[in-house]
Amino acid sequence: MKNRDKFFKIIAITLVFSLVAPFFTSVLSSGVAYAQEMDEKDAYKGLAISLLLMYLANKFFNKDESDFNGIGDYSDEDLIWLARAVNGEARGEPFKGQVAVAAVVLNRVKSLEFPNNVYDVIHQEGQFSSVDDKQIYLTPSESSFKAAKEALKGSDPSLGALYFYNPKTAKTLWWLETREKTIIIGDHAFAK
Repeated sequence: MKNRDKFFKIIAITLVFSLVAPFFTSVLSSGVAYAQEMDEKDAYKGLAISLLLMYLANKFFNKDESDFNGIGDYSDEDLIWLARAVNGEARGEPFKGQVAVAAVVLNRVKSLEFPNNVYDVIHQEGQFSSVDDKQIYLTPSESSFKAAKEALKGSDPSLGALYFYNPKTAKTLWWLETREKTIIIGDHAFAK
């Protein structure tokens, strides 16, 4: 689930509970609740319950956090696919280039122009040669996992790029050359 979806669900739940919680604290303490009879103490009880429910809602919506320190909204499966993409696309590149390739995938996830999850971005038809030639299914190296984690933590050596390519081997070089280049790392050019 993306941050904005989680944020809106938590806000909605919090608003509902903040409206309902003072009523329940009054009911629990007196049996009947009337808004004009609520005192400051009941309002603070309601606020405390609302904050507790907010915390619990946040924990509930973050239950998919992975064991790689719950980086953002990404799961273990996202990490594995990202590492597979790095391994398939940038295995011979410097570490900075591997992180940049992972960042391109994540930049696409955040972009409205591409699918909104790691798996679908990587498997979008015709986008990654490692999917076409099945190298995506090779066991990712330790370096690939490290690069994927680095990108998931927010590192973006690609400088916001949505594309990367090797000018020596790219099949659609004519189109890629029309894109604004952000940086060249190793054999890859990165572009927006």
